[in-house]
Amino acid sequence: MTDRLAGTVLITGAAGGIGSEVAEILERRGCRVVAADLRADGPGREPIALDVTDDDAVAEAVGEIGPLDGLVLAHGLTSLGPAIGTTVDAARTVIEVNLMGAISVATAALPGLVGRRGRIAVMSSVAGFAPLVHRTAYSASKHGLHGWFESLDAEQPEVSVTMVAPSFTATGIEDRAVHRAEGGAGDWSTTGEILEAV
Repeated sequence: MTDRLAGTVLITGAAGGIGSEVAEILERRGCRVVAADLRADGPGREPIALDVTDDDAVAEAVGEIGPLDGLVLAHGLTSLGPAIGTTVDAARTVIEVNLMGAISVATAALPGLVGRRGRIAVMSSVAGFAPLVHRTAYSASKHGLHGWFESLDAEQPEVSVTMVAPSFTATGIEDRAVHRAEGGAGDWSTTGEILEAV
């Protein structure tokens, strides 16, 4: 870990899965970790409750934390099932949380990150650059992350952006799906070995 990241890091989706693991690692490395999630239950850190779809709450929280040296965007939702049968509302919710929530947090944090030449890590997925059957909304949201954050990386030399694109990982995201097709068509199918978040 370089000195450039030693400082204050905000992590979204920090109550579980990849976000929780990253928070523990960065805290052990000496960073001040602010662990944000819908529920504030990140023991041993600075936990805050944060709804990434509430722009005003996001701006207020980032302002209270102060300038960031790092931002890890690890929150996310999915829907399971064919595009036919997945409601527009379900797709909108997934895109609002995964894409627009990430944009909201990054937009609020950017002035401080620019001033401190900070770093952003975005938890995307292989679904961010490849099709993913029965997860059309999830894939769309992850494709959107690549478009927005890779463009940010190209236009903003003071901030380093890293896109992280793991394959299928055991995070429990499928248990919180906002939509699941009836009759088993939305079962969580995978290709290859399921990775652990650790």
